[in-house]
Amino acid sequence: MEDDKIIILMDHTIHHNEHHAEDFINLANDLEKAGETDAADLAKDAAKDVENAVEKLKEAREIYKKNKKLTS
Repeated sequence: MEDDKIIILMDHTIHHNEHHAEDFINLANDLEKAGETDAADLAKDAAKDVENAVEKLKEAREIYKKNKKLTS
């Protein structure tokens, strides 16, 4: 796969998963309003897991760009 295509795919994947984390937070808020605190806590945990994954993907993208000597 060409370098540009890999960066585009990584950017898309990061952006896509950031939206999932937001969705999980919204779901957690709705669950809390419904009095479902245990379920809300799990949804928050899922959001944190996705946020951690996004951070790792961002790090991977920067390492890839550095190794390929690509700029922003």
